[in-house]
Amino acid sequence: MAYKLAMEITGEPLTTLKHTCGDTAETLDDVTGMVFQVTKTKVGAPVKSNVVGVLITCETYDIRFAWGTDPVIDGVGHLLVVGQSLKLTNPKQITDFRFIDKTLQENAVLMITPEISSV
Repeated sequence: MAYKLAMEITGEPLTTLKHTCGDTAETLDDVTGMVFQVTKTKVGAPVKSNVVGVLITCETYDIRFAWGTDPVIDGVGHLLVVGQSLKLTNPKQITDFRFIDKTLQENAVLMITPEISSV
C-alpha cells in the first residue's frame, strides 16, 4: 500500500521556480539568489522578509543532495527520486543544501518554492 504525505506550507509561498539540474553540484542560492532574505513590496513600501522554508519536488530523473559536502554523481549524497518532495525548514538547512544529478547527463527537473515569513 502506498502512502501519500501532505506538506505544510508554513510561510507565504513565493513564485515556484522550475530548475534543470546539471552535472555540477549547486546550492539554492545559485538557483534562486535569495537564500536569506527577499525584498517584497507590502502596502507600497519595500520590506525585507526572511526565507523560512523551501519546498523542492523532483519532477524528472533522480538527484543526490547533501549538507557539509558536495554530493557526487553515483556517489555521496542522499537520493531524492522522481515524485518525491523535500521540505527545508530552517536557515542552516537552506543555506547548506547542495544537489546534483544522480546520473551523468540525466538532467533532473526540480520545482522549487521558497517561503517567506508572513509579517
